[in-house]
Amino acid sequence: MSKIWKLFVNENIKTWKKLSTKILIIVILIALIGSLAIVKIAEKASESNQSTIDSIVGDGKIFLEGAIKNLEEELQNEQLDEQTRESYERQLQTYKLSLKYNVSPYKTSWKSEAIEKIIDSETEMATKIEKILEEDNFTQYIEIQKQEAKEEFDNGIIREQEYKDQITILELKEKYEIGKNEDDAYWRTALLTQIKNAQTSLRTGIDTNNYNKKVLTVERKQELEESILMNTYRLEHNIPSIEYTQNFRTIYEYLAPTFVVAVIAITAMVMAGGAISTEISSGSIKFWALTPNKRWKILTAKILSILFYIIVITLVMAILTIILGNIFFDTQAETYLFVKDGNVVELGNAVYLISLYFAKLIPVIIFALFALMLSVLTRNTAVAVSFSVAIYIGNSIAMAIINQFIKKDWIRFVPFNNLNIADKIFPNASNPISFATDSFATSTSLWFSLGVLGVCAILMLVTMYDSFNRRDII
Repeated sequence: MSKIWKLFVNENIKTWKKLSTKILIIVILIALIGSLAIVKIAEKASESNQSTIDSIVGDGKIFLEGAIKNLEEELQNEQLDEQTRESYERQLQTYKLSLKYNVSPYKTSWKSEAIEKIIDSETEMATKIEKILEEDNFTQYIEIQKQEAKEEFDNGIIREQEYKDQITILELKEKYEIGKNEDDAYWRTALLTQIKNAQTSLRTGIDTNNYNKKVLTVERKQELEESILMNTYRLEHNIPSIEYTQNFRTIYEYLAPTFVVAVIAITAMVMAGGAISTEISSGSIKFWALTPNKRWKILTAKILSILFYIIVITLVMAILTIILGNIFFDTQAETYLFVKDGNVVELGNAVYLISLYFAKLIPVIIFALFALMLSVLTRNTAVAVSFSVAIYIGNSIAMAIINQFIKKDWIRFVPFNNLNIADKIFPNASNPISFATDSFATSTSLWFSLGVLGVCAILMLVTMYDSFNRRDII
């Protein structure tokens, strides 16, 4: 063991002294800074666009007065058909009530909902709601909705579970004052809608989020139950859902690991691809072969050295990502939530981000082993590096096309369909800039994917050790 340690230390000294290693580290830093620069430019452009929109929109009161005047003029036209006239009259009534109770036409709140209810309700109820609007009594409006739900239940219009679900939504609305103010954060309303949709799916047994309206599976049912718990927790602790907020820090925290790990992967493949072939072509491997060190120990030291390099660089980049995020963004960082034993557990941003980096690193290690195996087998650095990098870059596109046509169970055992380890470790993580790419071939469990990649790693290790021990290197 001491010999392997000495070889490992020697390999690290050689690696970190190389000019190419220093250049690759600079490239990785550029990837991190580049992702930060892209997000900051997008943030500035968004702020500029928002200010332009605000200046164009202007005062809602002016808009309402102008719209009312236009509609009154249109209604004087005797040639209007009945349907159009009814539509105009309804819109006119909505605008007049909005103007009367100072409700913005550009934002939604309980008041805008109440105005629609006034128009659709009978005189007695309409008068009651108007009084609530005059008093600005949000709580009383929720009580009316609860009474309506109770009446529907008593009259047999809705069943008990649906009634309970409606009351739950209304209580959440009241407790966290969702929709009380026009400037209320949109994400709170969106989370409430998510909870409502999940309740409907669980109640009916049909997945309302699926266009094909599939029957709920046991796994999907558990996901929906957990989503209700997590969304309620977010409301209670005021933790925004990233997908419903324009938080550029979270976009940065998504882009940075993606860009940086991709560059680390290419760096690792370049190092691994030349680890053996370069020393064989230069003849320096002969020195090690003539020493008392066994060949398997030499190869083990090289593997450990490459892994050590990858892990150290990844850890440093993860820490730098957190530091730069704290310096350049004043918005809230993402907090990862998950359910354990029926309770919501909160994972802090720093721990989550570092863990995310290392989760993304698992496929990188597999490709590094692949490049090292090619280096041992072909003894050609160019072949080892170019082939492994080409597969790394092109495998996702190729498998996306293949998966569209092959729906057999065996396709799940293809290693390239099991590289989405980070998505399986953090299934609740927000993806602010891309769409879901899950398919039949990639919808496997975490342990299945780790098992497939583990078997691949063992096969590559056995192949490279066997070749390195048997073939002549002198």
